[in-house]
Parts: sequence; structure tokens; C-alpha cells
Amino acid sequence: MKFIKDILLIDFETTGPDPYLVEPTQIGAVLLDKESLLEKNNFSSYIWADLGGKTMPVSGITQEMLEGAPSPAEAGRMFFEKFGADVILSSWVEHLDRIMLKKIIDAAGLDYTKYDYHFLDIWPVAYIYLLKQGYTGSLRSEEMFKAFGAKPRELHDALEDCRIAADVLRKIVQKNTN
Repeated sequence: MKFIKDILLIDFETTGPDPYLVEPTQIGAVLLDKESLLEKNNFSSYIWADLGGKTMPVSGITQEMLEGAPSPAEAGRMFFEKFGADVILSSWVEHLDRIMLKKIIDAAGLDYTKYDYHFLDIWPVAYIYLLKQGYTGSLRSEEMFKAFGAKPRELHDALEDCRIAADVLRKIVQKNTN
């Protein structure tokens, strides 16, 4: 199978679950080759945010970890300079990640509409795939990742999560093209 463009898988850790009310604290990205789906490049950065003295429970990110981190605008510029926009954007669950990406690209004063509005959301594809295999587990990523053979995660890390999602995508594509 050959995709029309390379796939840029993104993941964000944030200050909470509601993408309209939270700020990004970490971005991870993995660029996958459009033919082989192998990793061509990657990016990871904390993003400065005021956590109000809290530690983010899912990621374990603390205010100390964010000290000296790039601002959302700087992270957006670094991300865009590294990958550009001639890619298919993708993530495990697109809703939060798409909104966070728009936040940092807008903060950088860049044109988010340079990205194609088509977005490869891996979660629904993976869920349907698992259901066809007889999966009866939960909708949560941890259990679904485990069903694809991933090792359990302690804390979420944006780059690691991208790599797990990439592995899931490869398994689905390879299974359906052989």
C-alpha cells in the first residue's frame, strides 16, 4: 500500500482533558514513510505552560520539567520548520491533537490551513480492526495498545505514544495488504 504523502503522526500531552480549555505541555511527532510506514524523522518537545503547582497525572509532567521549555509559539515554529505541511496529519484520537496543533501553529503566526483538512485518525480504524478479531475490551488506548502487542505504559510520553500508534497502523496495513 502506498499513501499519497508521508504520514505525520502527532500526539500532545496537555494540562487537562478538554482541548478547548487546556494548554499543550508536550508534543511528539513521528514522520512515517508513505510506502513502508517506517519512521523517517521525529520530534519531541516540552511546551511551557503554567501548571499551577500541579503534576499532570497521566504524563507525570511537572512545572520543573517545563522550566526553560519553548513557548507554544516557539514549539509551533520548530515543528513547522522541521516537517512543513506537505504531509497527511494523523494521531491516535484526532480531536485533542488537532486542536493543540492549531493552537501552537496559530501562536507561531503561521497559517494552519496549509495543512490538508483530511486527517488520518487511527483509533477508529484500530477499534474496527480489533472488533473483527473478536476484541471485547474497553475503548481506552492502554487496553487497545495491549491487544496490538504493546508493552504497558507507566506514564504517557507524546513521542512514545506516537511510536505505539505508528506500530498499530503498520500492523493494520500489513495485515490488510498481505
